Amino acid sequence: MRRAAPAATLRVDAATVGPYGRVERGPTGLRLVPVEPPGEAERAPGAPMRLAAGTPFPAHEVAVVAAGKLVLAVGRGVAASLRAPELHLIHDRRPPGLDRAVGAPLANAGLLHADAGWRAVVLPSLGDIVADLGPGPVASRADGRRLATVRDGGIEELEVGQEGVAGRREGAPDVLAYAADGSLVVAAGSAVGPPGTAAAAGSAVVAMAAAPLAPLVLARHEDGVLSVWGADGRGPLASWGAPIPAVAVMSLSADGELAALGSGPGEPPAACVVRARDGALVRYIEGARAIALSPADDGLVLGGDWGCAWMKPIEEEE
Repeated sequence: MRRAAPAATLRVDAATVGPYGRVERGPTGLRLVPVEPPGEAERAPGAPMRLAAGTPFPAHEVAVVAAGKLVLAVGRGVAASLRAPELHLIHDRRPPGLDRAVGAPLANAGLLHADAGWRAVVLPSLGDIVADLGPGPVASRADGRRLATVRDGGIEELEVGQEGVAGRREGAPDVLAYAADGSLVVAAGSAVGPPGTAAAAGSAVVAMAAAPLAPLVLARHEDGVLSVWGADGRGPLASWGAPIPAVAVMSLSADGELAALGSGPGEPPAACVVRARDGALVRYIEGARAIALSPADDGLVLGGDWGCAWMKPIEEEE
């Protein structure tokens, strides 16, 4: 890892913007212009916001970590730690084949995936906590203190700062996640539940994201459908299609009420926020590749080919 050289600030237009927009460069900087979102999904328009800061670091995946103090971003083979909400570039790292990142919402930690497999890192330095977690699937608890990986036909859990394996369960699920209470959640086929959950027929779960402060898990299925489950396996509590053409990156808000979805490196670039209970469209950003909500509920970060930008709620005038 290395301390990044000071990067040029990405100028942003701080005008108030509505919930549905397209990213473009204008005479006053990066801006959002109003658009009609695609499709006929139910709409639940979010409150007006404004662009508050930006950096030209391009990103197809972003996560707000350390309870809203830092952003973990990945783009074009580079991982970066950014200070929020200013989005000042602090450190970057370039492991060969880097393509994925998973942040720990309540800790200065995250997971990076590259040619050598998954590794756990500490922010802002991006230095290794655990260098070899294997090809996965993997998961990190929201507080960053416990990790899980599938290895040799079983789930191994590691306690950060302790030597050796803290626990092992037999069985190799398709996807792993940690629920808000610290319990493990697995996906087997189309089913979601605690370790040992039997595989179910239907479209298989290919990714999961848990809410850091609520007992809810978001699952993405092979056919593109998204479903919401209780961390104890109840569900699906809700099921809906994404209002953007394809979803490659996703997360849940701290309270589990909202889901953030992005196209990642896929085409066309688009990102959105929807109500988790029914998929109603809250916010839509054409031209962004990723979007993530702050666990401090004080804004959100956008990522795209043009860089990263922080959006914040409009403060009421006193």
